[in-house]
Amino acid sequence: MRLGYHRRRLQSFGASLKQSKVFLANDRVPPAKAARLRQQKLEALLAHARERSAFYRERIPAGATALDQIPVLDKTEMMARFDDLITDPALRRDALLAWIETRRRDELYGDRYRVMTTSGSSGRKGLFVYDREGWAAIGGQWMRASAWYGVKPKLPRTKLAMLRGSSVTHMSAQGGRSLQVGVHRVLALPITAPIDEQVAALNRYQPDYLNAYPSAAMRLAEEVEAGRLRISPSSMSTSSELRTPAMTERITAAFGVHPYDLYATTEGLFGSECERHDGVHLFDDVSIVENVDADGLPVPPGTPGAQVLVTNLHNRVQPIIRLAISDVMTMHPEPCPCGRTLARAAAIDGRRDDVLSLPARGGGTVSVLPAHFSVVTKDRAVREFQVRQEPGGVRVLVVPCHDGDPGLEARLQGAVARALTEAGAEARVEVERCRELARRGGKLQIVHARPG
Repeated sequence: MRLGYHRRRLQSFGASLKQSKVFLANDRVPPAKAARLRQQKLEALLAHARERSAFYRERIPAGATALDQIPVLDKTEMMARFDDLITDPALRRDALLAWIETRRRDELYGDRYRVMTTSGSSGRKGLFVYDREGWAAIGGQWMRASAWYGVKPKLPRTKLAMLRGSSVTHMSAQGGRSLQVGVHRVLALPITAPIDEQVAALNRYQPDYLNAYPSAAMRLAEEVEAGRLRISPSSMSTSSELRTPAMTERITAAFGVHPYDLYATTEGLFGSECERHDGVHLFDDVSIVENVDADGLPVPPGTPGAQVLVTNLHNRVQPIIRLAISDVMTMHPEPCPCGRTLARAAAIDGRRDDVLSLPARGGGTVSVLPAHFSVVTKDRAVREFQVRQEPGGVRVLVVPCHDGDPGLEARLQGAVARALTEAGAEARVEVERCRELARRGGKLQIVHARPG
């Protein structure tokens, strides 16, 4: 038995639970006080990074206290300079990558570090390391969100069910393992398992809370509608993929609860819908969020940005300072009526890599967001879909709920063509039905932009 591993995992859960209580107390802190607390954390992070990291000694001016004094960091540069950026000289990029890519179970590197990788739609790999304090902040953010959903330690124990990718290199898998210490009952189902196995396991387990990718939740909703899946969770959430209003409506109708939208990044930025389901509250007391255009300049609330700059205030072993992630985000101009003072995103429309540049009526090009394809999810004959950009237009790959609908292609072609016309595009639309769609790490990428 791995007694040391299990002891440290229990300690980690306790630290995350303690941290979550601090975060929950920050939900409604007056904005001026929140800004002071954030600034104190930032100044401590900058001083630590400049003292312990050769990379940041080059980038952070002596005595710097503001983020606009520091250049933007991208994932390519972070990976190229990883060994200089890290604050523990015993950690080296190539050794970490070699170690984690051979793991078959959840483990700590050097008996103390959480290590994980990411690979976005562009294929740029990212390597992330968390020490105990940093990982407590990750767990604390998940517990903060789950407390909003009514999921708290209690007796009898809450039964959690999570459909996720199976790779131990992903944060979702490691986060799920961190929760399995006996406080909650946890059922982790791989998204790649056959649907009949997922249904049988969920019917036996009868979860109180369910988390899944939106595409997986839609598949389960279809099983509820067919009478094969018979569960009644008191709350549920979706994460990691775009969830359209049509998907939300169908999931809500099937399960009888409105799913929360949980936003989580390996970089450390988390957020969630509150009970009003009107935008995602970003946990900006844990990570500073800058919504900027393609040149790194701030965009005003109500205007979509081109990327988000993340500064993780709690990761000291791998300082993440102004790291660019390609999420297309629009900040809400008004505070939420729920009373929480956290920053609020009115919309998170996928990744910049997923925004299509299509021919526009009258010449030039127009940007088309993944949300423009939500018309496909409104068709109840559609199980899953994926959009691939091609020269002059798009090809929509569709997995139907059944094969007996000869009019599916023509119906969807017309709906997508009308949606693109309303978006100002003049593009060819082709629809092709298929048996399954490719997934990356378990997630379904809704839109594939054409490279270049």
